[in-house]
Amino acid sequence: MRLLFWLLMTLPLLAAEPDFGKFDGTAVIIDLNTSAKTIYGKHADERVNPCSTFKILNSMIALDSGVVRDENETIKWDGVVRGYPAWNQDHSMRSAISVSVVWFYQEMARRVGAERMARMVAQAHYGNEDTSRTLTDFWLGGGSLLISPVEEAMFVKALVEEKLPFSKRSMKTAKEIITLQKDEQSILAGKTGSCNAIGWFVGFIEKDDESQVFAFQIRGEGANGAEAKKIALEYLKNQ
Repeated sequence: MRLLFWLLMTLPLLAAEPDFGKFDGTAVIIDLNTSAKTIYGKHADERVNPCSTFKILNSMIALDSGVVRDENETIKWDGVVRGYPAWNQDHSMRSAISVSVVWFYQEMARRVGAERMARMVAQAHYGNEDTSRTLTDFWLGGGSLLISPVEEAMFVKALVEEKLPFSKRSMKTAKEIITLQKDEQSILAGKTGSCNAIGWFVGFIEKDDESQVFAFQIRGEGANGAEAKKIALEYLKNQ
């Protein structure tokens, strides 16, 4: 991982296409210094469910709504045993987003409430802004909320530039809790998402005065966020 981080720190010009392998892949990369947008694949403007990438927005909504004190407040596990052992314990927002705990963010949504959630998703101009399916699953597979890779990248761009309709504290916290690697010069941040045979990995890279945001999406049998992340990191390190 140290070698990968060193390679990412260079932030060179993008060139070769990502290797999506067996998947139907799409990637959108935006250079924040030049505003240049690089697109690979054919689904850049097609909306699908955001899956767990919505946790980035859900975090800011929860924080600004005051339904949790901060990203470190612990919520007790509801006792329902789920298929991922890491989910079956108490969690804070910080720990929950790192292992993508669905029940935690469903509880955040319940606390926020349907009316306030709908209003704040619309204020963020997130995808089609449709939260009409049940409050705890509108962003998951088959839900009403849809977003395209271009829109995901533009959302992350607004987050990095702190131009979303949320407090500076909430935006800084959202960026910090999705940070995967960091040193004095560079940051690599991202969030995966998986549902309906779709995998997402969205995030940003910063080094000194250079920044890029990205949204990778894959489709097909076996597609999930972990695979999308692997493809994205392999692409980014080889540029």
